[in-house]
Parts: sequence; C-alpha cells; structure tokens
Amino acid sequence: MRIAIAGFSHESNSFASQPTTLENFGVHTADQLISHYQDTFSEIAGYIAGAREQGFELVPLISASATPAGPLTRQAYEELVGRLLAGLEQAGPLDGLLLALHGAMVAEHFPHADAETVHRLRTHFGPTFPIVVTHDYHANLPPSLVEEATALIIYKTNPHIDQRERGLQAASIIARTVRGEIRPLSALVKPELLFNIYHHNTSRPPMQPLMQAAIELEKTPGILACSIAGGYQYADVPHMGPSIVVVADGDQALAQREAARLGEMMWARREELKTAVPGPAAAVQAAMASEHFPVTLLDFGDNIGGGSAGDSTFLLAELLRQGAQGWVMTIWDPASAQQCSQAGIGAQVALRVGGKTDTLHGPTLSVHGRVRTLHEGSYEERERRHGGGRYFNQGLTAVVDVGGPERRGLLVLNSVRSYPNSIHQITCVGIQPQHQQILVAKGAVAPRAAYEPVSARLIEVDTPGATTIGRAPAEYKLARKTLYEWR
Repeated sequence: MRIAIAGFSHESNSFASQPTTLENFGVHTADQLISHYQDTFSEIAGYIAGAREQGFELVPLISASATPAGPLTRQAYEELVGRLLAGLEQAGPLDGLLLALHGAMVAEHFPHADAETVHRLRTHFGPTFPIVVTHDYHANLPPSLVEEATALIIYKTNPHIDQRERGLQAASIIARTVRGEIRPLSALVKPELLFNIYHHNTSRPPMQPLMQAAIELEKTPGILACSIAGGYQYADVPHMGPSIVVVADGDQALAQREAARLGEMMWARREELKTAVPGPAAAVQAAMASEHFPVTLLDFGDNIGGGSAGDSTFLLAELLRQGAQGWVMTIWDPASAQQCSQAGIGAQVALRVGGKTDTLHGPTLSVHGRVRTLHEGSYEERERRHGGGRYFNQGLTAVVDVGGPERRGLLVLNSVRSYPNSIHQITCVGIQPQHQQILVAKGAVAPRAAYEPVSARLIEVDTPGATTIGRAPAEYKLARKTLYEWR
C-alpha cells in the first residue's frame, strides 16, 4: 500500500493589507518533508507515525505553508498547486493521499481555495481514489470540499495541540479504506452563526460542551469521525462560519442525523455568542490594578496567527500613557531592530516604532531607550503548543529598555512576523516572564497554551486591526448576511 502525503496551508485574512506571495511560503519536498515534520506535533507528523502503525509505504510529495496574511496571489496558488500535481504525476502508482490543508485559504481568484485544491485532485484521480484531508479548527467549509474528499478530519482543540492525533486518525481511516474495511460517508451541517473567535477556546463554554459531544460521538459504533470547525471570520467568503462534519461507515443517514443533532446543539447556544471585551485603555488599567502578576494582555486586533500586521501600537501607546511598569511587548519592526543592531548593546536609541504596515494598526510611536540585547532570533519549542511547530526564527531581534533609568518596560523588536505560540519567543532573548508585570501577546486563543502556565491572569483586549473582533457586517462582500449575530 503506497500512500502519498502533502500539505498546502495558509490562513488568509481578506482584510489584511499585505497579499501572500510565493516568496512567503516555506516549501519542503520528498525526504526533506519527513525530516522537517517527523519530530513535531503537526498533523503531518501524525501521517508519518500513522504509516508505521498502519504498515503502509509513505510517499512524501510537498508541503508549503506561510504565516497568515492577506489572500494568496494567483501566481502563488497556481505555482504551488502545480507543484503538488506534478509530484503526483511523478510518484508512480498510489493507493491514497493524505492532505493537510488549512480550510481558510483564500486566493485572489478562488474564495474557497482549499476546496479548489481538493476539486483538482479529485478530477485528477477520479471518483473512487481515497483522499483524506485534515483541516485547522479555523476552517470555513463549503459543501463541495466535504463531498469531494473521502473524509475530512478537523483539529479538536484551540489552542491547537492535537494535530498529531488528527494526523494519526486520518492515517488510520485511509489505510482501513484502502484495505476495504470501511466505507466513509460524510455529512455537513452549517448553522447560520458567526461564532466569533472570542468564543473559540475549546476548553470553556460555549465551545467546550459542543466539542465534548463530538468526542463522545466518535465512540459510537459506525462513526469514524466527528469534527467541529469554529470558522474563520477574517476570510470574507460565501461559506464563512462554523461547521459540523460527521463521517460514518457506510451509513449516510447516520452521518446526517448526528451532524444535524450537533448543529441543533450549537444553534441552541446562539444567545451566548455575544461579546463584551475591554478596549486598550480599560485592559491596561485592569492589568496594572491586578494583585498578582504577570498579567497577559491578548491583543485580538493584532492577532498575527489570524493574518494581522504584528506592528500594532494601540496597547503600547496605553502602556506608555498610563505609566505602566514591568511590561514586555513584541513588535514586528525590522528597521528599528536594524537600528538597534547598528547602535550596539548598551547604546541609547531614539526609535520610531510600529504602525508601518498600514493605517489599521495605530500610529508610529517615538520611543527612547537603551539596547539591552541583540539576538539572531531562532528558538526551539519542545512542548506541545498551538500549531505543533518546534523550530522558529523571528529574525534579528533587539530588546530595548524603554523609559530611561526607571526601566518602565521591555520592547522586543523582531524582523520576521512571528506569532506568540511559544513563550520562548521572549525567553530566548533573555526575558524571564515570571519577573514581569504585564506581558502582551499578539493573538487571540492561540497564545494561551504558552502564556497561561506563566500568567496569573489573561485579559482579552478588543483592539482595532486586521483581526478586530467587532468587524461590521457591512465590511463583508461575500459572507452570508443571514448569520444570526448580524440580523
């Protein structure tokens, strides 16, 4: 049994100002793909381990991924899909394909680009060839993708810490399908909800009981998989919103019945989906008034994992205005990092920081301080954290003591947009989080796995930006206006 594996992943923000180009993608092929992923907690690592467990030959093709940003250019999408199809042509006889897609990829010519990818593969292989797909929890699912995939498996956690298990599950399903032991049939239900990202934490209501029901359903005879996607509200696409996908063994009616039941459970919680989140001024004030530290502020509007710029200054402005002490904040600003590098460790610098990508993320601020450290930016995460990655690089990184002798805070200036999924983003540059008072993480739910263990409290902050949680329905062109929260 020869099973090919591949990945093509991007979370595309329709409201981000910077498009995603071919140059933004990291690409791994053949044996390089295996070596890059096998020691991680990603779903591709699960495919690799699943091949050993299920006894099939692994045929690695290509994996391409990029940091979330704006939609893919036509060139980027067509080039990478072309490489995937070319790899399949050269792979020889295959019995199936395991495919890691994000579920929220948008290309400038395909709103639901992941569905287009599956469609091209289905056209290439024909109607009976097994194609098992894995998706991120932040997926917007069109019916066509569920219809054309043999089975779809979605992460069950946010922060995402179960990708490897989902890869193993996908590998088991495809092996059993090829051996003729099972016949996967799928059903999709999409409640007319927005399900704001503020509510996407799978460890607390309203999502936790829904996900627990999905987990329990998978123990039922005849059910091969049950997945819930929270949706991705920053992709302006026709099928934006949450989804339930149930895969049954040869029983379409069972799959449809159980998907409908979970859909009704989700719909019943619609009144819980309202948001009440403090803005920057109130959040900083609350953090400063805390009795126990450190307090982590989650900068929702500059959620790098959702495609924002990473150089928002709204929270920095409030930290400075309110005279906060002992804060740490990371900002993507290659020019300021380079200026610090040229000045050298110990030098006093006058910087113009942040707000350089567009007009969505606040003004560029004047900051004075002393260069504390310089670092080449690489770090390793050995624990299970959101995204499942292990090796990271935020480029040339400078730490600046802001505020003169009183050292009000530490500003971390990096040169590569890097989401805060690992606390080692700041420990690698010499910062001990437990000795600080306020930490700022540019994310929504994803940073929790890294920051909760070191924080006395986390405060979500409703900041402006490409990932603001309060975007008005009038700003959307393609998303359905019938969603409950918009009525």
